[in-house]
Amino acid sequence: MRTKLMRLLSTLAPVRLERAQGRHGPLELTLENGRLVVNSAHANQSFGSLHRVWRKCFADIDLVRHLPKRVLLLGYGAGSVAHILRKELGITAPITAVDNDPVMLRWARTHFGADAIPDLTLLEQDAREALGTQAEPFDLVIVDLFQELDTPPELSEDAFMDLLRIRTLMGGTLLYNTIAHDAASSAVSARIGHQLRLRFNSVSERGYEGDNRVFIAR
Repeated sequence: MRTKLMRLLSTLAPVRLERAQGRHGPLELTLENGRLVVNSAHANQSFGSLHRVWRKCFADIDLVRHLPKRVLLLGYGAGSVAHILRKELGITAPITAVDNDPVMLRWARTHFGADAIPDLTLLEQDAREALGTQAEPFDLVIVDLFQELDTPPELSEDAFMDLLRIRTLMGGTLLYNTIAHDAASSAVSARIGHQLRLRFNSVSERGYEGDNRVFIAR
């Protein structure tokens, strides 16, 4: 049970509540500065720095003035994006969210109230498979897929990029989060930007929290 004392202690140092082996490595459920977050060995996965990235990105694209009608989220984690859309921005559009890590999804439900989020369809599925099975395009597609700090290289390949273009409604917006923390990850990020520019009319790039690079494609 998370007591007031534990929350107070977490303002001095992180308080680990639970550890588990996720699909891509160890995960920790931790109190940091009084707030529950999920971390992997080297990265925040939900409700820490990643939460700030998406909060800033949505503000930069002025999402509340361009309200989506249908949202596809690849990489649900513990639910930062859904929390921001519903509770911080008041956006009510149906969300189809995908994650292939059963531990992450269990924590999302038991600790972060995923089942109480209205109009959220949460799928335990590979992102590429999900893209191939969705019947209709979405006017907002968000890609937030990492193994630790890295975007898997296959998610910069033609087949995945073609599916992203098909599933993004013409006139809609695709947001693709990457991290450029070393030469290899910088190369993958640059390739993703290149691939998007081949398929979308307009692609811009925003930097957040040091190494995060979010591509905004329309």
